[in-house]
Amino acid sequence: MRTLLSAVVLLLMLSGFASKAAEAKPNPARVVVYGSPLISAEQTAQMYPFKLLTAALKASGGNYQLKPANLDMVQSRVLKEIELGNVDVYWSMTSIEREKQLLPVRIPLDKGLNGWRLLLLAADQADIAEGVDSLKGLRRLSFLQGHDWPDTQILRFNQLKVLTAPHPEQLFDMLARHRASAFPRSVIEIEQEQQKARERFVVEPELVMHYPSAVYFFFNKTEKQLAADVERGLQMLRKNGQFELLFQQRYGDAIKKARLAQRRVIELKNPLLPPETPLSDSSLWYQQQLKMPAD
Repeated sequence: MRTLLSAVVLLLMLSGFASKAAEAKPNPARVVVYGSPLISAEQTAQMYPFKLLTAALKASGGNYQLKPANLDMVQSRVLKEIELGNVDVYWSMTSIEREKQLLPVRIPLDKGLNGWRLLLLAADQADIAEGVDSLKGLRRLSFLQGHDWPDTQILRFNQLKVLTAPHPEQLFDMLARHRASAFPRSVIEIEQEQQKARERFVVEPELVMHYPSAVYFFFNKTEKQLAADVERGLQMLRKNGQFELLFQQRYGDAIKKARLAQRRVIELKNPLLPPETPLSDSSLWYQQQLKMPAD
């Protein structure tokens, strides 16, 4: 009996030690695969959403570890991989179709700046848009866009002529070879692109095309908890000012150099904009008074 009792006591002690060991061992971090190869400091456009995602996951209090995808994929492929469950998250311009297929967090990472478009022109055709001050005038020109970009459908809906290619480098080459009149680029990217090839391209100085748009984080429809954590984290970053700090670090100089207040804005309709887009919440969007065309 005494031997049996000793054995029971020993088992209880071992059980207690095992339980404490299990409690002490931290839960493994949930690996979150983002739809891009490893992002370096030189990839300025990708670094901003990556920093926001990293900060949002940390602020959410969840135990997450970000991991890059193995392949360098075009945008449409990345979004398909999210739908298939092979990638967890990526950042992209929203559309009705994308929100049917994927789960968005409706906080615009770019504050809508992606929909403010300046015209990149070939340097030897710098006057090609001279005198254009309306949508009707834009229809006399031709434009370049990525074949799977929502912007392509937006421009075509507004009856603009659009030529496409799969990769941005091909589009820049097409512009230099006068395959089209202009390459509309967002305020947040055009200045840097033009500076890289100043002998080839110039920025049209008078116009800005505008349509409402938003760049969101997108997730698989089943990843509700991950999306909720990212949304909570982003709201915390907005509240403590870190969102605005990162936004200004990334886009402040570009906004200033774009001289938006001195430009004529030509409004375009965006048929792809989901009705759930929170346009009524002005705190989510960049605010700037623009000079409207006389007509």
